[in-house]
Amino acid sequence: MTGEPTAGVQGLFAAVYGGAQDTVVQLLRAGVPAEATDEDGQSALYLAAVSDEPGVARLLLAAGADPDRASGEDGADLPLCGAACGGHTEVVRARLAGGAQPDRREAFGFTAVAWAVVQGFADTLEALLEHGADPDLPGPGGERPLVLAARRGSP
Repeated sequence: MTGEPTAGVQGLFAAVYGGAQDTVVQLLRAGVPAEATDEDGQSALYLAAVSDEPGVARLLLAAGADPDRASGEDGADLPLCGAACGGHTEVVRARLAGGAQPDRREAFGFTAVAWAVVQGFADTLEALLEHGADPDLPGPGGERPLVLAARRGSP
């Protein structure tokens, strides 16, 4: 936790998970920080990414959440990678518009491009490339995204 009242943080996480944008706004206005984390070190912004909540992501970013802040107990998870892994293209766009760096690597070496390619999410990959992601950065095993796409049979 980051020191904020537990009920406010729990309420924020419940609102993020449920996509309750009005409640997110109310809690942020009441002083719950956009950078709030849960007991596992997961940020509200990361939860919005993996829950496919682009509106909530935009609200958190507008309230000052760091688009590149690593999440989880070991800091291994990036919100942009979480969104790309799930094929949540609008969340990816919101992150990139909010200043996320498209080529940052998670702890195991994945970039958002590698996640999008491995999972076969062409629209998500397009959004990343439109925002300057490097299509030639190797994935965790050293393979280039084009090789990963070919292996999965994805043109």
